[in-house]
Amino acid sequence: PEVDVALFRGDPAEQGTRWDLRVTQSFEMPSVYVRRARLRDLREHAAELDYETLRNAMLHEAQLICAELVYARGVGRVYGKFTVTAQKLSRLYEKRMKEGDCSILDYNRVKMEMAEAENLATQADLRAGHLQRELCALMGVDFYDFLIEDYDTVMLPLVFDDWYDTVEMRNPQLRTLQNMLDTRQQELQLSRSLWLPSMSVGYASETVTGAAFRGVTLGMRLPVWSQPRSVKQAKVSHTASRKDFEATRGNTYNETQCLMHHLLALQNNLKNMRMAFAAYNSRDLLDQALEAGEITLEQYLQQVNYYLQQEIAIWDIAYELEKGCIDLYAITL
Repeated sequence: PEVDVALFRGDPAEQGTRWDLRVTQSFEMPSVYVRRARLRDLREHAAELDYETLRNAMLHEAQLICAELVYARGVGRVYGKFTVTAQKLSRLYEKRMKEGDCSILDYNRVKMEMAEAENLATQADLRAGHLQRELCALMGVDFYDFLIEDYDTVMLPLVFDDWYDTVEMRNPQLRTLQNMLDTRQQELQLSRSLWLPSMSVGYASETVTGAAFRGVTLGMRLPVWSQPRSVKQAKVSHTASRKDFEATRGNTYNETQCLMHHLLALQNNLKNMRMAFAAYNSRDLLDQALEAGEITLEQYLQQVNYYLQQEIAIWDIAYELEKGCIDLYAITL
């Protein structure tokens, strides 16, 4: 309601004083009320989407840290096995050195390989410890015992389009843009409704010396000049929001589809590499051949380093596949 109070003093003073009181309430058209209510709900929903976007980002970050932590521990175990091999080799060549069965060059080479193996294992452990602290900081706790040592079996959608249709609008970015588009649509409709006349009703009182007048007031407001460009501006904003939503939606679909194809290729590559490594790994025979003198130290170290590189390559692919799956399913968090 609007309340107006006025006091007028007469001139000359014999005219007395005059009191005016007016209380009015304006009423807009029902369509305007409906548009304003819907617009208010959409703006409140935008705040909820901001929270969901932040929550999604934090969960996504935590999953990526966990994936890298599993990778660091896996690589650390590989380097740990390499360290054990280097230590066994060092003991073997220490014995041979005492017996005069090897040269100082071979002995020094073995010692350097052992130092390198221990250094790689230490670096992997330090990285795992750093990631563990990052995870605790993100969770807001002093300690969290992360026990996962390997990745779960990757389950990719069988039919991409069917899966994507069910999860597309769970994407926080698309939901935010959709809410923005709906908001612009309501603003456009509201700007059109505001050109309709509004009514006002109220009570008025006028008191002068020796007389008083009281009654009901009715009024109508015609917004002819108040918003000459509001509808045009609302149309432009709505069109821009719609194009932004459509462009982002198309780009998101294409990027997700490309990611899906990439993950399928990684999954197949990882399967083949694991099968080949399990079938053709000859580490035990390699140790026996070295002890029997059937191969040289250089040949042995070349083969050991080759197996090490293959195991690390398997972990690299598994880590990349896990990160891709986290990105793929991030919208469903």
